[in-house]
Amino acid sequence: MRALAELIMRGRAQACGVAVFGSLLPLISPATIGLITLRKDSSEGLIVALWALLPWLALYLTGSMSPLLTLAPSAALVVIVVAANILRTTVSWQWTLIGVGLCSAVAVSIVGFAASADIDQVVAEVAELVAQISAQAGVSEELSLVPDRTFVLGLLAWMIALTVVCGLLVARWWQALLFNPGGFREEFHGFRLEQRIAVILFAIVVAGVMLPREYTPWIELLSLPLLIAGVALVHSSVKIMGFGGHWLGLMYFGLFFIGPTGTVLVGLGLVDSILNLRSRLAAFKNRDS
Repeated sequence: MRALAELIMRGRAQACGVAVFGSLLPLISPATIGLITLRKDSSEGLIVALWALLPWLALYLTGSMSPLLTLAPSAALVVIVVAANILRTTVSWQWTLIGVGLCSAVAVSIVGFAASADIDQVVAEVAELVAQISAQAGVSEELSLVPDRTFVLGLLAWMIALTVVCGLLVARWWQALLFNPGGFREEFHGFRLEQRIAVILFAIVVAGVMLPREYTPWIELLSLPLLIAGVALVHSSVKIMGFGGHWLGLMYFGLFFIGPTGTVLVGLGLVDSILNLRSRLAAFKNRDS
């Protein structure tokens, strides 16, 4: 990974080349754009992003991809330029993550308008599939979730935000590898939300639970800063307590395959913003030793 980061920073041509061919691999293009924006500026990052858009544009022009499947990944590449610029300017993951959520929502609104017919087609196809599965399982249609336009757009916004955050984390890691060894771990382990911001986000999330199930992806989008704060807390706690890396593996396994894990991490992000759990763990560890 260090060699790839060095190649990206060697010049604009190399960065654009990695961004173009990185479309074949997960996160490489977003991380490349993020690294260039973090190290240089948003205008340079936007140039690299435009090159990264070429494969998607080519697929669209050849008729191999619909407008929706073209615009969604393109939107993620643009959003990461904005997010990386926020991080470069503010040096704050809190405001960066909030910015990612807002920009993803705006981007999806634009995608939903530009590819309205595709969105409606997806909604119709998914509704038909859910109806077939419900009929086979003997589940009443009233009890089954039939995704509508709101749900699909929210899910799309969540996927864009997740792509941007993961790409930006890789970009920040690459930046630390090249210019500040160990800096990314220190920065990420120290990330916690301000108490006021965490409480406001959590209150909105709790209020959102009362909304119809179609709004679930939007609520998850709002909870993203709390989720990342919870993940950062677990990482720092494992280091403070001297636990093995397998604990992190268990956390990520639960996050991807066990639903309540995400809720627990969101709760930990809130509690840590209020009680500063990692400082308490550090004090306990020092007293114990």
